[in-house]
Amino acid sequence: MFNSKPIVENITETALSDSMEFSKYHGSGNDFVLINNMDKRVEKFLKDTGLNLNEFVRRICAPHFGIGADGLILIEKPEDPSNHFKWQFFNPDGSLGEMCGNGARCAIRFAYDRKIVEEGCQTVRFETLVGVIKGQILQGGKSVRIQLTKPSIIREVLAVRVGEIKFEGTYLEVGVPHFVVEVEDLEGFDVLRFGREIRYHEAFGPRGTNVNFVKPMSEGTIMVRTYERGVENETFSCGTGVVASAIACRLKGKIKEKEVKVKTRSGEVLKVFFGDNDKIFLEGSVVKVFDGILSNEVFGL
Repeated sequence: MFNSKPIVENITETALSDSMEFSKYHGSGNDFVLINNMDKRVEKFLKDTGLNLNEFVRRICAPHFGIGADGLILIEKPEDPSNHFKWQFFNPDGSLGEMCGNGARCAIRFAYDRKIVEEGCQTVRFETLVGVIKGQILQGGKSVRIQLTKPSIIREVLAVRVGEIKFEGTYLEVGVPHFVVEVEDLEGFDVLRFGREIRYHEAFGPRGTNVNFVKPMSEGTIMVRTYERGVENETFSCGTGVVASAIACRLKGKIKEKEVKVKTRSGEVLKVFFGDNDKIFLEGSVVKVFDGILSNEVFGL
């Protein structure tokens, strides 16, 4: 009689010996792959296999051929022991990202789930390229609030032309650059076409910019659709884009509330809070999608 037990054991042993653990989370449909890199397992893997980091990131984030994600996050030991961890955030094209609002919220939930952040801790601090980000764990990690770095208004009013169309908006930095444009018919707007054109516009120099198309709904509610730099597509949500859009609408007097509800493309609502001394907070749900083991075959090994 055919006995399948040894075959199952062999498959399991092979998978465990040549692969890497990961988790996938999403915040408002903005999805990320996260790896606990406290022990530098990624660097060891790259050294052993001869892969470069850019290829590693792109293959993992690739839809259909990899896991599929809007970014890869590596959780690492902090430089300052008073912080809980440090991250490296990568866009799906392999480029290093300075900041990501939804990614930051997912990173905090991941660190909490993996006990990198001690149980019972409500306030988390972690290191990014734009400074230390502080976060609060709510509802056992199912919701996370972060405090973003102080925004910088580069141009309150900036006009860029795409063909015969002139887009007038607000250009600001919220860890990463964002251009915010108000659009009347947001549902029918071609975000992919115009987002891509504006993203590479000469007005934003070699860095380019993220592009947000926004429609105020009331004094305390707006809708946002975002074309993300690095993803090079519209995403279901963009945390820093949500914050940038709320700031831009507030500058124009379109919203007056200190708590702003922002409806994203995913249909979920994120909250932006305007605190004292220019403090700005982003809050929303974080969902753990699954844990997995990444096979070497993804990398052609």
